[in-house]
Amino acid sequence: MSYLVIARKYRPLTFGDVIGQEHVTTTLTNAIRNNKVHHAYLLTGPRGVGKTTISRILAKCLNCETGVTPEPCGICSNCVEIDQGISLDVKEIDGASNRGIDEIRDLRDDIKFSPAKSRKKIYIIDEVHMLTNQAFNALLKTLEEPPEHAVFIFATTEVNEVPATILSRCQRHDFKRVDIDVLSKALKEICGKEGVEIDEESLIMLSKAGDGSVRDSQSALDQVIAFSGNSITASTTAEALGIPPIESYFRFAGIILSKDTGDLITYIDGLFGKGLHIIAYIKGLMEFFRDLLILKTVNDARILDMSGDNLTRLKNHKDKFGEKDILLFIDILSQSVQKLKSSPFQRMDFEIVLLKILHHEPVAKIDDIIKKFSMIEGDMEIDIDRIVNDISARLDIKSFTSAIPEPDEPAEEDKKKTSEEPVVIEKSSVSLDTIISRWEEFIKHINSANSRLGVLEFGLPYAVQGNILNIRFDKKDSIFRNLCDSKKEEIVNELNFFFGLQDISAEFVEGTVKPADRIIKVKKDTRMTTEEKRTELLKKAPQLKFLFEEPFNCKFID
Repeated sequence: MSYLVIARKYRPLTFGDVIGQEHVTTTLTNAIRNNKVHHAYLLTGPRGVGKTTISRILAKCLNCETGVTPEPCGICSNCVEIDQGISLDVKEIDGASNRGIDEIRDLRDDIKFSPAKSRKKIYIIDEVHMLTNQAFNALLKTLEEPPEHAVFIFATTEVNEVPATILSRCQRHDFKRVDIDVLSKALKEICGKEGVEIDEESLIMLSKAGDGSVRDSQSALDQVIAFSGNSITASTTAEALGIPPIESYFRFAGIILSKDTGDLITYIDGLFGKGLHIIAYIKGLMEFFRDLLILKTVNDARILDMSGDNLTRLKNHKDKFGEKDILLFIDILSQSVQKLKSSPFQRMDFEIVLLKILHHEPVAKIDDIIKKFSMIEGDMEIDIDRIVNDISARLDIKSFTSAIPEPDEPAEEDKKKTSEEPVVIEKSSVSLDTIISRWEEFIKHINSANSRLGVLEFGLPYAVQGNILNIRFDKKDSIFRNLCDSKKEEIVNELNFFFGLQDISAEFVEGTVKPADRIIKVKKDTRMTTEEKRTELLKKAPQLKFLFEEPFNCKFID
């Protein structure tokens, strides 16, 4: 006897044998029990999930010699003939090869006659979306009011191509992809019946290879059994299916952390030496980083389709990469798929993709970027609004400028403060001279206490009025004045702590601060060229190099 493939050998014969489609089988079972069987059904969903199988089971339920039942006997002549596909009253039609109006006319002529030996005459049309528009139109009247003995069952993977006039005349059931754990359990039962030993990792790999399709997973199992015999391991499964083993992804993660270009090139050469399928590798690597992201954010192993040993190893990597870094990796891989499919230089482009991931710069936080801007020395001004907005858009973070309140129109009193007229200093518990003499020491203290407050060094203490210390910022440093305003409470606390006071406050005003007046020299006397400014910026903050590339075009302004 010729060999019968697993997908046919273990094809479900009753509704109870169908896996992963309980919402459909329960509906049909209840309809049969309550004598509410529809005259036309449309079964839609991915390939290999049970559409044709359930069509045959429904036909057996309606034509079983024991009577209309949700549990056909499977041994009567009607049931056996339906299982073998030779029943005169159950006609399976391929919509792809019988798609014209002439075939539908023949069907309409045939449907008028009573069944040969059964209760119902059932027409199962597979891939019904392949029928022509004329064929669909010829079917409409018959489909809406068929003879009492007729039942239509349509199956399709492309329900969007079926006309609405057909859909409205059918009871529709949407099939879903079968979950990996359900598929793994079913494959394990088949292996037990076949006398095949298989490990957990292999079951997961076979289920993933099926992509939710029972038939595809069973076909993959057939292939692996032919390759490995009756003892299947993860390594033999990966080799038989051409799937990169998960060990290769763990090694790549280690190379990313080491930033070793030579190691990566050697690693890629080894992959190609084993007959790497580039797209399969990219897909597997995306799934690896997706699992890492889920474990890092949700920390629920039940969501992951992974064996226990690999899950433990993955947990050891979750704290080594940031969430935004992982998203960047997935984005790079996703964008590369289409290019790699059509590239005449696949290996070179593949190497470039992995090198981009290897040499990525960790995503910077806005606070760190601002701090580095504040540390840049030289006679340089930057179009800060544009830069920060571009950074915010690229890093998907809240715009820095939106976090800073817009300064109100200065009141008359504030305008007086910003004028160049001498300010009358009133008596206070602390003198301006004391503050100025210890200002540099105070800035060092506040930098060590909270580095975000370091921008205070751009300010110049110039008056004490009552218990209020007035600190002036130059007009070109207005962004730092705004920052200090937003951190006023913290700065006041540090002032009182450092100078041993309890009630001193602070006001930050805008005016003119000459370089010679500054207590802390934050600018160089020499004027820097544009290239020097760029070099100095990237030296302090190398992760901002993208600002000088398309589409950002960051530039320095005078």
